[in-house]
Amino acid sequence: MHHKFVIYPFSALVGQDLMKKALMINAVEPSVGGVLIKGDKGTGKSTAVRALADLLGNLEIVSGCPFNCHPVNKRLMCKGCQEQLAAAGNLPVMEKKMEIVDMPLSATEDMVIGSINIKKALQEGIKALEPGLLARANRNVLYIDEVNLLDDYLVNILLDAAAMGVNVVEREGVSMFHPARFILVGTMNPEEGELRPQIIDRFGLSVEVDALQTIEERMLVMDNRRKFDDDPHAFEEEYCEAQEETREAIIRARELLPLIDLPRESLVSIVKLISSLGIKTHRADIVMEKTTRVLAALDNRTAVNDQDIRDAALLVLSHRMRQDPLQKGEQLNPEIIDEMLDEEKELPDSLDNREPEQQDKESPLQDGALPAEFVRFNETVESRGRDQANSESGRGQFVRARTNSEPSSLAVDATLRRAVSQGGSLQVLPEHLMEKVRVSKGKALYILTLDTSSSMRMERKIKLAKNLTGQLLQRSYQKKNRVALLTFREDNARLLIPPTTDMTSLFEALQVLPTGGKTPLTPALFKAAEVAGKESGTLSVAVVISDGKANVFKHEGLDDDLHSLAAYLKDLKMKMIFVNTENKKRSLGVLEKMSDYLGGDLFYLEDLL
Repeated sequence: MHHKFVIYPFSALVGQDLMKKALMINAVEPSVGGVLIKGDKGTGKSTAVRALADLLGNLEIVSGCPFNCHPVNKRLMCKGCQEQLAAAGNLPVMEKKMEIVDMPLSATEDMVIGSINIKKALQEGIKALEPGLLARANRNVLYIDEVNLLDDYLVNILLDAAAMGVNVVEREGVSMFHPARFILVGTMNPEEGELRPQIIDRFGLSVEVDALQTIEERMLVMDNRRKFDDDPHAFEEEYCEAQEETREAIIRARELLPLIDLPRESLVSIVKLISSLGIKTHRADIVMEKTTRVLAALDNRTAVNDQDIRDAALLVLSHRMRQDPLQKGEQLNPEIIDEMLDEEKELPDSLDNREPEQQDKESPLQDGALPAEFVRFNETVESRGRDQANSESGRGQFVRARTNSEPSSLAVDATLRRAVSQGGSLQVLPEHLMEKVRVSKGKALYILTLDTSSSMRMERKIKLAKNLTGQLLQRSYQKKNRVALLTFREDNARLLIPPTTDMTSLFEALQVLPTGGKTPLTPALFKAAEVAGKESGTLSVAVVISDGKANVFKHEGLDDDLHSLAAYLKDLKMKMIFVNTENKKRSLGVLEKMSDYLGGDLFYLEDLL
């Protein structure tokens, strides 16, 4: 059927079978908890999500209800619709197309779960709520692009709603609920940083999408895209039959799902497989059970078989396996699953199931043991960034109200209480106005500024520098701070890795650093300040690891550079920490002078060995 906008057909997507399977599973049974799609840009993630929504067709909803309530099923109705049904015996029905509800990265808590209707509260004196994104998303597709960049507390709200199927709203003294049964899809590019393990676990399924490798597949992608751009309607008609088959398979699977039999021996196999992988969360067991049933239903069967378990494991277990964030371990694959299910073997060596103490001994961050003094260094750094007190933010979590005659965000309940308590009537004056105070986690950026010149040629110094840097990377991953890697040698400083939360790429870069040449120490500090200057509202910490044997300057010499640098840093939120890889007796005094002049902290090699 032709319509104004034609969406690229789901059936026309080339390859990416695992991603398409994961999306269809969520379409059949949204309670699996959503799907997280990880992959490089340009690999079809967004195209697949939007194509899925177009595939699912229309909804019957209660006319006039902002929550897209089901007109018959009471479990999928809000309280208002339930009361209206009880009083009238039926509800007005209308049909609408399923839609994609996009979650903006700038969303606030009120935008997501709902907020007070100010006009009705002030003018009509009634308690009413303005529906949020979760209301629109009910029975639709909620799409979070770049989910790893969304605030953690918002991700938790969304995942809670997805798991429970209901959104409970408590705002300004008003409490209500509405159904929130949506197909949740999150996409992300791992190069921009990972999600925390506890959040990743909340997604029911996860799939990694790689660029297509064969010439034939990539040529087919180009050919399909050209046809679609030239005549979208003709391309849609070409895939009309395949689209209808996929749509019918989803509808049939929904109807068949309650009839699926999952024998006890299959449940035992699921539990054994999860346990042998060292996965402790019970969510994995629950999602595996649901996913295997859906896979059987999509294949038009009423009983689960071993292949369903194998396919489900790839989607449910890979992202729940414990793995060092700075190490690239082997991913779960069909061969490993076959070995574990068919032959009942112990966990293969490629999926390390040793005790945590044994794993730590071979971590790339444990090249050398660090003394107790290093704890002080870490505490110096950890006193900043996300370990600092939460900071006020325009889009953070609402924690309290305060007086403000020109509020940026009105706290209605607090304003009304203040007006009544001070004026005795519901007459709101400017002095009664209260604004919402929101807080969000403090942001920090570590700029690792590493000397790789010939003066740092001693293997022990380079090893120490890498070890210190590795420790900072580990802690930054835990605190979800961003890190940049800046190296200096020859005649200039180079920003090797721009600010990122992708700790794997940073650690890999450390292993192949070029060395040799002169030591442009002060130009490196200017470069670090330049990076910090682009980070508005972020506390930047430049960790400078060097022996201080500077011989290349930006101006006439060290004193001129320091004077100019101090003026440059005056308006920046930037702190410097110097790590002198020489001991005190052999130090030239350059780093000492820099730390005094610029107000930075200083540590010596002898303190850390």
